[in-house]
Amino acid sequence: MILRTMTAMALAIGSTLLSGTAAGQTANPSLTANADGVRSDQTVREIALRRIELSVVVRGGLAETGVTAVFSNPGTETLEGDFRFALPEGAIVTGYALDLADYMIDGVLVDRPRAKAIYEERVRGAVDPGLATVGNDGVFHTRVYPVPPRGERRIRLRFVAPLASAAQSDELYSLPLDIAPRDGWSISVSVAGDGPAPSINWPGRSVGPMARDAKGWRERAEGRAPLSGMLAIGRGALPAALLSRNSLGERYVQLSGAVTTGTPARSDSVRIYWDRSRSHARGRHEDELLLLRRTLAALAPKRIELVLFNSSGADRRTVSGIDAAIAALKAVRYRGASSFAALTQESAPVDRCLLFGTGRPSIDRAARLTAACRLDAITTVPDADLAALRQLARRHGGQAHRLGADASLVERALAASTPGVTDVVDANGRSLPWISVPSRAGRWMVLARAPEGDAVAIRIGGESVRVDLPAEGAAVAFEGEGQMLASDALASLGASERRAEYVALSRRYGIASPSLSFIVVESPDDYVAADIAPAASYPATLRVEYDKQRREADGEQAEARRERIGEVIERWTEQVAWWERRFDPKAKPQRPAAQRGDVVPAEPVLVPVPAPLSIPTPSVQVDSVTADDLSQQRKLASEEGSGEIVVSARRVNTVQIAIDAWQPDRPYLKLLDAAPGAFDARFAAIETEHGGVPAFYFDIAAWLAKRGRTADAVEMVLAALDLPSADERTQTIVASRLERYGAIDRAIELRERIAVIEPDRPQPKRLLALALARRAKLRPDTAKTDLTRAVALLGEVALTPWGNDWDGIELIALIEANALIPTLRALGGEATLDPRLVKHLDTDLRVVVDWDTNATDLDLWVDEPNGERAIYSNPRTAIGGLLSNDMTSGYGPEEYLLRRAPAGKYGVKVDTYASDRIDPNGASVVTVRLIRNFGRPDESEQSVDIELLGDDDGEKQVGTITVRPR
Repeated sequence: MILRTMTAMALAIGSTLLSGTAAGQTANPSLTANADGVRSDQTVREIALRRIELSVVVRGGLAETGVTAVFSNPGTETLEGDFRFALPEGAIVTGYALDLADYMIDGVLVDRPRAKAIYEERVRGAVDPGLATVGNDGVFHTRVYPVPPRGERRIRLRFVAPLASAAQSDELYSLPLDIAPRDGWSISVSVAGDGPAPSINWPGRSVGPMARDAKGWRERAEGRAPLSGMLAIGRGALPAALLSRNSLGERYVQLSGAVTTGTPARSDSVRIYWDRSRSHARGRHEDELLLLRRTLAALAPKRIELVLFNSSGADRRTVSGIDAAIAALKAVRYRGASSFAALTQESAPVDRCLLFGTGRPSIDRAARLTAACRLDAITTVPDADLAALRQLARRHGGQAHRLGADASLVERALAASTPGVTDVVDANGRSLPWISVPSRAGRWMVLARAPEGDAVAIRIGGESVRVDLPAEGAAVAFEGEGQMLASDALASLGASERRAEYVALSRRYGIASPSLSFIVVESPDDYVAADIAPAASYPATLRVEYDKQRREADGEQAEARRERIGEVIERWTEQVAWWERRFDPKAKPQRPAAQRGDVVPAEPVLVPVPAPLSIPTPSVQVDSVTADDLSQQRKLASEEGSGEIVVSARRVNTVQIAIDAWQPDRPYLKLLDAAPGAFDARFAAIETEHGGVPAFYFDIAAWLAKRGRTADAVEMVLAALDLPSADERTQTIVASRLERYGAIDRAIELRERIAVIEPDRPQPKRLLALALARRAKLRPDTAKTDLTRAVALLGEVALTPWGNDWDGIELIALIEANALIPTLRALGGEATLDPRLVKHLDTDLRVVVDWDTNATDLDLWVDEPNGERAIYSNPRTAIGGLLSNDMTSGYGPEEYLLRRAPAGKYGVKVDTYASDRIDPNGASVVTVRLIRNFGRPDESEQSVDIELLGDDDGEKQVGTITVRPR
């Protein structure tokens, strides 16, 4: 399957200093390959790590690391190389480069889904791209294509990481390696500063003290023998101030000092915020509870409050003592997504607050926790957002801690009364950008932007300590401090809330993140075609050619925008003419419609489906009907022998749609079906085995919703957002399910997020518009605002020249926009559409399909009562059926319209014509919407998700629509 960013890297992280060392990755680095970039078990091929070179520079509390890897293809097929490197805890990836011709080309940071799409499009075109990502699990991952037969490729990685803190050991930079490169390896290490020689250990053997030179301590080794074990480096001496200057000319300083021994802090009241979302399920709870027990024993509170929170709200309780608190936390069930929405109202003041969680809300991201107390944050979750936790703690006068193998330093910090650093200011008392970083026992350390003056003041509690800065000549070239501070600032921008600022800051300092990936493409025209600018370091000769082609492309794009309105008006005028034409309801098929040699029979053959369910499924939005109506509908459905939508000119007679024909065949669903009353007990067991992928939570949510447990279904589907493998595709499916379950505000939040991060596809904007329109039906007070924006978004979709891949989406968007305009005008609003594009086209029947994979050609078929099939080769039928343009490159939508529907049965099918050739095993989720009386006051809709696996080529029955005579 196409590898969604880090989907295959849902790794179980152990209690190690490395977030990336996991059961799922036995070697660091790891290297695999697939023939021709097709990712399946059948295409796995041998590939060799030929050489690896590592360079580590330790300065104060930071370490910069460079990795160069060369891998070779011993076979005769063209391969895609897949290289992964587990990063030290807290590491920030700051650079990636790939060899192209005679150059090492630096990658450009691009929105993750767009970078992936650019990469895979070029793999399909057999040109040279490279894609590098860093996942929430702390693993760097690059895909490189092609690795030619008997050829090799070279990649370069750079990252910066804070050194770990330790009470008993100075070995604070730790990197596990398991390598056996054919042409050998080299490792160079330098540690800045005076003082005793830092210790160093090569993987699997001890080297001893490092050698001294004018700048500090150095060691270098190389060889051919395999290395397996931990590269461990001790911290150098910690002076009061280390001054650095980065390549942007900015000055930074590392400051450190001794911690004043504090007395045990007594607190009469302690509040414990405990994240009970799916994200915290990956934490080391035994370690957290041991730390909590010891901390509470030291604080000796008279009152202990527990606040258990997730996306479903907060459970607040007061417990009788430490044992009761620990027992309650041991019993927590981790469900839903991480959210602070239930914690925005400040509770009664308490002396101390402790928060255990990840710091990264995956939903309700605008909500901010407020607590009337000093708050310290603790995490053991490998992919926790430490920068967000630092900011949260800092707002409340506390500190954030990652609980590692040695918990004693965290325990002392939580139990002591001596506060940590609360601010760093210049000579005029202005706060400087700063963050705390781990230090050795008995010391504090911060990184700060250096002011123009010669001193700074460190505020610790109510005191201020002056620290003199080194002379300007002492500044050393070093990038790490600026990158760490920029990473901290990114946490306040959010990955999508302030996207332009987020991207600009990330690119300024070269910081990759789960939402921004590095991309390298082959030539200047590839950069132009992908509409991305190459890195500033792009070779000068190639830059000249890129600039020339970019100017030409800009002119062509401007011309396309000018011509777009005329093209759309012409197509819309033709669509209106179709709508206004009177068709003969008794017309015979114009010709047999064929699809790949399959001639439609005289009477449509429909796949048998089971009798309708007595309870509507979560995929069905049911019209409001009376008890007598339902009785009549069940009788009609029983007589017909299948579940179907029955449409008449007045009302829907049967509103059920049978989905058993495509319901996922999952063993865990059968287990739950066998004993619905034992859900909680059985769910805990099956989640352990199956809960590593989003599809599991979608299945369970559907099971719950079918049984009327809508709130539980919402909680379950939101849990998918907290998985390390969750990506934009996950968010899209979650948004769709939330709309069906009635959680419209959260659905819109996700739609907004996707639209921001995927601006180069029309579908996210269209789906956001439709979600806003749904909310307008529910919220009269905001309906005008929502509808105004929805129409504007659909107009943008219609008038933007997207290119041939999505030709035809403009007519679908205009159909949908015009259906909203009458309601908008009734509310006193006005559409921003060109008047020539305003015409309300209502229809008896409308069928729309969308799907969620790229480069997948999926077709909508409708078999009409007269035996004619509306299909891409026969888009206009004798009775007036109209099928939209065939979308062959992925995502859809495709649409069938019929203004006046003759009586009879309409069979709706989807057909997988071609899956992505580099994604033969991936499952596409197809959403089919069946709508009657579209654009009319009595409009109603049923929708269903169908999962299509890579081997599901061919047609699949969706359902039937029966129109009865008036």
